Amino acid sequence: MPDENDIDLTEEELERAREGHALIAAAVSDVSAPQSLRESVERERERAAARARVPFWRRHRLGVVLASAAAVALAVVVIATQGDETGGEPALAKVSGVARLSATAPAPRPVGGTPPVLDASVGQLVFPDWQAKFGWKAVGRRDDTLAGRDVTTVFYRNEQGARMGYAVVSGDTLAADPPGRRVTHKGKTYHVASVAGRTMVTWNQQGHTCVIMASPQVPRPRLVEIAASRNV
Repeated sequence: MPDENDIDLTEEELERAREGHALIAAAVSDVSAPQSLRESVERERERAAARARVPFWRRHRLGVVLASAAAVALAVVVIATQGDETGGEPALAKVSGVARLSATAPAPRPVGGTPPVLDASVGQLVFPDWQAKFGWKAVGRRDDTLAGRDVTTVFYRNEQGARMGYAVVSGDTLAADPPGRRVTHKGKTYHVASVAGRTMVTWNQQGHTCVIMASPQVPRPRLVEIAASRNV
């Protein structure tokens, strides 16, 4: 946490601080989480609000601090609530939330093939090895359960350091309409949206709902191309 005596906050950082404050408030009010967790996040929100009242000349990178706090709050809420659902199907918001979290296991190993794949699958859908063709190396994995459905996520990183999470939900495709703009590529439909500062691409493949969450610097057409590379 930076010292309050450090200064020089730009108007852009102020705006990011306001956005971070709003995200923390949303995490508290919109998600059903344990009371202790809600109280903890609320305390963080109050501390953030107090910092926002500090005179301009005493604040330093407040926008970065609050935005980071908001991201942590949202991630914690997703983790805390992902085991609470027992019926129905997981919300796309929670699937995309999982794809924004950190890996909890090593990356699945490459096993070759034409086209090359990784040693990870959901049903008949095998996770691709995108390193040779697209420059995205698998760097981690996590397995979660949302509303009784297994969700497997493989994380990739490119040479520029951009990060991408590719999550696949087990079972039938989700009924909820994905957010964002509809894009048709090679006869298949994809939905592209901005969610929590990242680009989200959603589509159905081999009877499963698939979600990519990627750093915003990755061009959207490129993400659709990557998603479509195995959706044939």
